[in-house]
Formats: sequence, structure tokens, C-alpha cells
Amino acid sequence: MRKLKVVHIIDDLGRGGAETLLVDILPDLNHRYDLTLVTLNDRNDFPEEVFRQIKKIDLQYKGYADLFAVTRRLKKIIKAERPDLVRSQLFWSTIIARLACGKRNPLVFSVHEIMNRDPIGRHKQLIQDLIERATYRKTQNMIGVTNAVIQNFKSIHPHTGKCFLLSNFVRNEFFKTKYEFSFQANRPLKIVCVGNLRLIKNIPFLIETIKLLPRNLISLDIYGEGPLRPTLEKEIEGADLFNVRLMGRKADIYRVLPDYDLYVSPSNAEGFGIAVAEALSVGLPVIISDIPGHKEIGDKYANYFDLNNTASLIRFIEYFIANPEKFKMQSEQNKVYALKAFRRDNYLNKLDSIYQETAGRI
Repeated sequence: MRKLKVVHIIDDLGRGGAETLLVDILPDLNHRYDLTLVTLNDRNDFPEEVFRQIKKIDLQYKGYADLFAVTRRLKKIIKAERPDLVRSQLFWSTIIARLACGKRNPLVFSVHEIMNRDPIGRHKQLIQDLIERATYRKTQNMIGVTNAVIQNFKSIHPHTGKCFLLSNFVRNEFFKTKYEFSFQANRPLKIVCVGNLRLIKNIPFLIETIKLLPRNLISLDIYGEGPLRPTLEKEIEGADLFNVRLMGRKADIYRVLPDYDLYVSPSNAEGFGIAVAEALSVGLPVIISDIPGHKEIGDKYANYFDLNNTASLIRFIEYFIANPEKFKMQSEQNKVYALKAFRRDNYLNKLDSIYQETAGRI
């Protein structure tokens, strides 16, 4: 049977969540489909050998002023490749793909985040909202990583076309990681948080909570980078929080997660929350904010605190310290649940069914 021909466009190959998951399944995609990978620019944080068997094209996008020129370049690629469908990931790739595809080429685009929740500049948000509304058509096919993302998208576009739920998968390295819950109340509790240092991740809330707890009983390591680092460093130093460390970005985070007792996420909004899914897959107990995206990922296996109340998180942490046996049971259940919920092969099979349904459909 002839392989579907797919042109897949993404902003770049920096080591973000969407990019990392894409690179992880590139060999599978290249095996299943006649694949052409298109990036807006040449940024690449992955080894070049990963792409040795992949047809890869860089559009050399330079920003707003280059929008229509880069759209023309993508149109030429689509015309030359004659794909069965075009797939896009991330905001600007989707906008450019929408403009380039027009009505002739089926487009499947992914939405990974709750829209309009990232606290960026007001003028920038207005521009992006306008472009989003102006370029969307009902003939386009939307993939949402959670039901919360899909419902948010429909609230912005009341007349919505076909939408598909496709939850992200967790890389196999996390399932293979050995973890044995071993916390006892006679030693400090080791907490870990993974996320970009941006306002939407709400790290200041977590630091404010840690201030209110005995510093000799708890440590917190935060993995990630972002614009809030200088502010957080100043806050940690000013409050003499010797038990809080900013650890920077770590590509192989699965190697260090077993060093901790508890995963905490205070995010204000999440599309999928891949870091939470990864923590569950290792077997860590998790305490996370009670937002819709988290509740879809954690289901009944996570513990949820009130995002507007530091006392709610403090109560959970104190309960954890006093009742480690209950969280040991959670740890064992989490890995079993995650293996069913976030398997790579389930993701690939569902993606294929979406492609088969949408290819050639206008």
C-alpha cells in the first residue's frame, strides 16, 4: 500500500517539549509516511545524525516582516511535494501553514497550550489573537493534546471544524527508569519541579510556599530555564533559602527524577503537562495545581491543591511527611497507570488514524 505523503512543519528544533517528542518519533514517522520535515529556521539542539535519513528543509524565516515571503516559500514546497496532507505544530508554523495550504491541501495542526493564558505583552497578544482568528477555517483539522485545550480552542472559534484528541506520549526512557519510593520522616523531604521559568509556570508561588515550611525538613530543586531566573535567584538569595536550588535545563531529566521523593507543579495553566506525565511514569508521587489540564493528566492518581492558597499545598506536604506509606502505594500505582495512559505506540496508532481520516479531505 502506498505511504501517505506528509509535509510536517514546526518552528524549529530547539529542545522544547513538542520538539523533543517529534524528534523521538521521527524514525517511526519516516517509516510509516513519505515525510518531508520543514522548519521555520535552522535552530537545532539535537545531534545531526538524528536527521540523516530525513528530508529536511529550512525556510529561513526572519520574523513578522518575512511572513508572506516565507508563506510563498512553503507554497512552493507543497506544490513540489504534492502531499496527501500538511501537518503543523506550534503557533507560527500553523499560521504559515494555514496561509500556504489555502483550500486545496488538507491541513492538520496541533494546539499544545491553553490559548490566551500566557502573560505576554498586551499588544503582542492582540496581534496573535487577530492572526489566529483571521487564518483559521473550518476545513482545517485541529489536534488538541487534552479536552481542556480543545474546549478552549472552541471557545475562541465558535464555528469549529473537525477536532481530534491526541494526548502526548512519554518517552520510553522514563518507563525504563528504576525508582523505589524510600522516603522516611527521619530525613529531609526532597521535592522536584520541572518547568520553564516563566510566569505561567507559577514558580514564585512554590517558593513562597517553601518559605513557610521548616527549611531543615525540605529541599526543592527546580529544573528549567527562562526569563524569570534573575528574579527567582534574587528572591532565593534574599530569603536565605539555602534549601532551594535552580538547576538549569537538563535534557535527560529521567536520570535525576529517581533522586527525589515528590514532584510538585504549581502551574497556572497547562496544555498537556508533559513533565507531570513523566514524573508519573517514573513512579514519583505528584502534588499539582487543580487546573483542568493537570486533572486530565493526573486523573485519580495525582494530589491536587488549591492554586490560590499556599496553605492548601502546605497541608499536602505536611501530610506527605507524616504518612509516607500512603504515598508509597501511590508511587506503585502511578507507574502502572502511566504505562497505560502515555504509551508511544498508542500515540502513533491514534495519529495514523487521524491522518487516514483527514488525508485528501476538504
